[in-house]
Amino acid sequence: MKQPSTPQDIRKTLLSRWEKGTYLKGKDEKFPLRISLGRPPGDGFDAIRSWITEFQSDERITPCLQWKEIQHRTFGRNSIPHALLFETIDDLARYLGKTRELKTVTQALALLAKHEQQLVPWGTSHPLELLRIGDDLEKLLTLHRWMNRHPSSGLYLRQIDLPGIDTKFTERYTGVLSAWLDLTLEADDLNTSATRFAERYGFKGKPELIRFRFLDPDLEWRGCSDISIPAEQFVQLFSETEELPVSHVFVVENDISALSFPRAEKSMVLFGRGYSFDSLRDCLWLKRVKLIYWGDLDTHGFRILDQFRSIFPHTESVLMDWKTLRDHESSWGEEPKPTQVDLHHLTKEELDLYDELRFNRIRKNLRLEQEFIRYSHVYRSIGQIAFCLE
Repeated sequence: MKQPSTPQDIRKTLLSRWEKGTYLKGKDEKFPLRISLGRPPGDGFDAIRSWITEFQSDERITPCLQWKEIQHRTFGRNSIPHALLFETIDDLARYLGKTRELKTVTQALALLAKHEQQLVPWGTSHPLELLRIGDDLEKLLTLHRWMNRHPSSGLYLRQIDLPGIDTKFTERYTGVLSAWLDLTLEADDLNTSATRFAERYGFKGKPELIRFRFLDPDLEWRGCSDISIPAEQFVQLFSETEELPVSHVFVVENDISALSFPRAEKSMVLFGRGYSFDSLRDCLWLKRVKLIYWGDLDTHGFRILDQFRSIFPHTESVLMDWKTLRDHESSWGEEPKPTQVDLHHLTKEELDLYDELRFNRIRKNLRLEQEFIRYSHVYRSIGQIAFCLE
């Protein structure tokens, strides 16, 4: 705290600390709390008297004032404010006008102790979260009790049938529930490798959809060429033993590029998902086709290619080369947040171009987005890989 302190300085500082949870966290351990006021400002009589009067006239602070006698070389022996002493957190809460907040946290901790003693340490270290939960705490504890008693239920959150608790309520508090369940569930009831709430605690999540287009009219299903299905169904789209009707699969990041992709014999295009393609990891039939990736010509485009190829080593790239970049200089743009990580699954040519981009050897943060590549260039490049039907 800056020296010397005025009542306004002290209140502002203490209030800031309160609102950060400093005093509410482990509240009983921090009291009594003593705040030193430092030396009075200057040596002038008027300045010192004014400083003392500020404290004496603040009714909120006077009950906590400690005084000290000093021997001043000019004014002799006098008593001046020396420190503030808050014996308990209740005293500090009264001074800051936070008595209601303190009561809320105290009652919440008592409710946690009654419901599940294991949650008390969490509550003690997360008082601001308890304030945010407020009147919802009892319902939230009811929901936690149900989840704790029904681990790995295999239900959708929508199917939890508790009075006054709906899906939106549950989703609002998944962060808190996650912390609580990690504390109270048995290790065998946790999928610790999962990052999504539903997967981690054994609920059914919204299925991850894979979107693809058949580029060959002969492959269309009942006239449908643009299809989205759950990832687990896509993985099983073709069996390990059957002869594949598809010979080429193109993975394209940009939706419009995928929608306008040239028709090609025995081919399909997958709509890219950035870095989110773990759901394809067990797709064995993709390992039996010619797999071609097309992403933006920038550092993240190559990084996504690198990660995709770590799962499917036979992946080739298309339109991610020097010639494509040079031929479209008029369409060069700027990559907002390029990456510079080392990549280990690129060909020599790809790695050389990636290094040029990540080290800004051509131009700072250079990128060529795939939708700016001329369609005639795309058509010719695809035609060199698969037989185009248009």
